[in-house]
Amino acid sequence: MSPIGSHRRFALTVFQKFGLAPFRGILPPEVFKEAAQQAHCAPRRERPLIPEVVAWLMMYVGLQTTSMTQGLCRTWGLLRVACPWLHERCVSEEAFCQARKQLTLGFWRKLWEHLVGRFEARFAPSLLWKGIFRLLAIDGVDVDLPNAPRIARFFGRPRNGKTEGRRPKAKLVSCCSVFTGFCFAFKLIGKPFTEHHALKHLMRHFRRNDLVLMDRGFFSLCGHMAYSPAWGAFPHPALRSAGRLCQTSACSR
Repeated sequence: MSPIGSHRRFALTVFQKFGLAPFRGILPPEVFKEAAQQAHCAPRRERPLIPEVVAWLMMYVGLQTTSMTQGLCRTWGLLRVACPWLHERCVSEEAFCQARKQLTLGFWRKLWEHLVGRFEARFAPSLLWKGIFRLLAIDGVDVDLPNAPRIARFFGRPRNGKTEGRRPKAKLVSCCSVFTGFCFAFKLIGKPFTEHHALKHLMRHFRRNDLVLMDRGFFSLCGHMAYSPAWGAFPHPALRSAGRLCQTSACSR
């Protein structure tokens, strides 16, 4: 399974060589408009920095390893090819940051839901094991965050004895397809929380025919997952014995 972020350089290469055309085939303009309307962040007047333009600017700047100024200038040139109605001169960082604040979390969730739905509709057979089970894996990884006071207060800094780390860190817990590496769901949590908190959030994305692989850190929660009142027992006879084993082990701890 490909780790999250492993194709970042490849995506940047495609962006630089082919522009927005391949990506707009996946996320067409109407998807951005619909997401903005559903999230109540659609602009009330005409302006260059519509949600689609701001979103592509954010994605490309996030892929860049250079400064925001260089990332904005390069992306603006790519955007003008796809959106010729944009100004010739690039927007300022201040205007970009103000427009970025207008995009709510609900807007990004709608885009993510569209990506997940489209990927599964196209590659559904590649996700299945034995043609029945959607084979998933869950794990967490530490992520370095920008050293900003508000971020540090929310997520916290790691401590080594009495010494506090220089940069805040978060735990990214993701649920990915084993066969394709596609991330179906994720949760970013602060250091005071455990991966079990994130797993409880991710459980709502599971289905009856999901086979989820987890390490020993999650094992105590497996019995509850296997025999949740909302789900009932495992639907397939091949998994019932595994469910009983998980439940017995969780109760004996």
